[in-house]
Formats: sequence, C-alpha cells, structure tokens
Amino acid sequence: MPANIHPGAMIHVWDHLVITLRDEATLTETAFLSLYAITFSATLGPGHVAVVELPAAPGGGLSAILTDDLGLGSRQQARLRAMGDPRPALGTPPIEARFERGAYGPGGFGFLVSTGDHTVEARWESLDAPFWVDGRDGGFSDTEDIWAMMVGANEATVRVDGVAAPGTPFDDDVWLPKLGRSLSSAHGAFAEVRVEPVSGRATGTGRDRPR
Repeated sequence: MPANIHPGAMIHVWDHLVITLRDEATLTETAFLSLYAITFSATLGPGHVAVVELPAAPGGGLSAILTDDLGLGSRQQARLRAMGDPRPALGTPPIEARFERGAYGPGGFGFLVSTGDHTVEARWESLDAPFWVDGRDGGFSDTEDIWAMMVGANEATVRVDGVAAPGTPFDDDVWLPKLGRSLSSAHGAFAEVRVEPVSGRATGTGRDRPR
C-alpha cells in the first residue's frame, strides 16, 4: 500500500527550540529564547531567527531579534506580532547574526549565536524521552495541521558573552490543553511540519499519517 499524501499546501518546516527560565522564589522570568531553524517556509524563506530577552545580560540586558537573513527576521517578526505576541524584542529591528548548531546527542543539544557585539550560547540538557505529536484536526491550530517530535529538557542554560542567565526551567502546564500533559519550559519541537488543513485529507484509505 502506498503512503498517504496530505493534499494540503505546505506552510512551514522547521525546528523550534525554546528556553524560558525563571526565579523560583519570585516566579519572575529571567531569560527567554525562542529559536527557529527554518528548512522550508512558503512565506518566510529559509534560515534562522532567534527572539532573545535576557534582562540580566552584561551591559544592561539584551532584547533582540537575531537572524542570518535580515529580510527573514523582519518577516518572522511581522508574523509573530500579527499572532499577538507581545514580547518587547519584537519591536526592535532584527540584528544580523551567525548560527552554529550543537548536534542532538546523549548530552543534549544547543546553538551558538554570534553578532558583532555578543555571543549567545543556549544549551538544552538532561533530556526527557522524545515523543511524536500529531496535531491534525485542530489539535494545535484551526488554521494549520501540525506534526513534530517534541522533547523537554530538565536543565537548560543561556549564556551571553560567557555569563549564564539566572533561573531554571520549570514544568509548564500551559501545554495541558494541547498535549494533555505539561512540558518543560525548555523544550524543542523538531521536524515541525505545518500544512494547510483540508477536508478529505488522505489520498489513500484511512487517516493520513506521515511516515
């Protein structure tokens, strides 16, 4: 039997990696990084974009959009703002940066992002077992069918110019409506595929399932 083909138009394919740290005594956010490694996007184009908010970074803090393609950075900025994301970093002009990936292995994974003024090193460590998520039929979004391999990290660090941001990741129950479970605030969605939803999704018998 041939594989089922989803007839909806491809929207995005990327890895989306997130670290949110907080001070456990005050529950105050101390660091935020949201990094997109984009393989394909019909509207954005390929490349890397990182939204960074690090109030305790050397030199008075860092709030920025870092990207290896300024046009891509602006398009992703506009996309996130149109979705209602209120982060102050999205109100700043994108800054050109170089992205170096640390491969996913037993010790975790990471990225090193370098600009002319700063280096930002992010690490996800002490990983939980990864799991596959099928978000068709409104599981994540009414406007996109979404699949991804997700993994939570029990330990995570963000360093700016060698100085680690304070705080730790936490168990985030904001995921309960979408996953039926919580997830670490430091996590990765790998091979995240977003497709335009349509009726009669499968071209073969039964329900379509990427393989």
